[in-house]
Amino acid sequence: MKSSSYSTTPPQRSLKRASGIKRCPIVVVSWLAALAIFSLIVLVSRTPSAAEHTRADKIVKVKNQIIQSSRDGHVIVECKLDTPHDTSAPAHGILHITVHRSISPLASDAFLNMIKSEHFNGCYLFRVVKRFIVQWGIEAPHSDGQQAKVKFDKVGIDPPVTGQSLLNVRGSLNFAGGNSGTGQVYVNINNNPHLDKEPGSLPFAMLDDKSLEIIKSVFDGYSAGMGQVKAVKQGADEVKKLFPKMSRIEKCWIV
Repeated sequence: MKSSSYSTTPPQRSLKRASGIKRCPIVVVSWLAALAIFSLIVLVSRTPSAAEHTRADKIVKVKNQIIQSSRDGHVIVECKLDTPHDTSAPAHGILHITVHRSISPLASDAFLNMIKSEHFNGCYLFRVVKRFIVQWGIEAPHSDGQQAKVKFDKVGIDPPVTGQSLLNVRGSLNFAGGNSGTGQVYVNINNNPHLDKEPGSLPFAMLDDKSLEIIKSVFDGYSAGMGQVKAVKQGADEVKKLFPKMSRIEKCWIV
């Protein structure tokens, strides 16, 4: 800030006028000091914390939507999981998901856009296979009763990166069938190397250990083919009646 200097020598023409000029610098300096203090307070209140600096140091643009990415190219997503129709069920908590965008940009961007569009909000975990996978991504009917008709573009397949690409190991997240067009994802509960040989994309994200324990606590007593998909498409009332222990993704967001 540039400092201003004022002459304190009284003009010879008028003693009265000179005394007025002497007081002027004091008033100006007081106002400048008050302004400097106010500016400092505003600056401190708007300065991001150290955590914000380290987490949000890079911006990437995905289909006209701004998504924050960390220095290493990872994007953090959190999802709230609950079992709404059975309050005694142990499956509830926040899933912490690290999306490896630098390694799998195509699959990662497709997933992040689903998060931004709130696609997974309210999705039931309709497929739970013990010691194998947990799957979700079928949207429930809209509030007006209309069936959800969700279609996503099938993105290209990210080329494998030697020594870096994720495999279908415990805690990894991938698109069902390796195809983002389904809008469905699954988490590997155990290592499933045979899935690496299937066509389609490789996993693009990882759940931490605490999140995986939440996933493993999801009820797995509903066998395949019992009508879970049909019930989910009909809505929460049908799920509550037929599959009350079925867990649900309540909401997802980008951290």
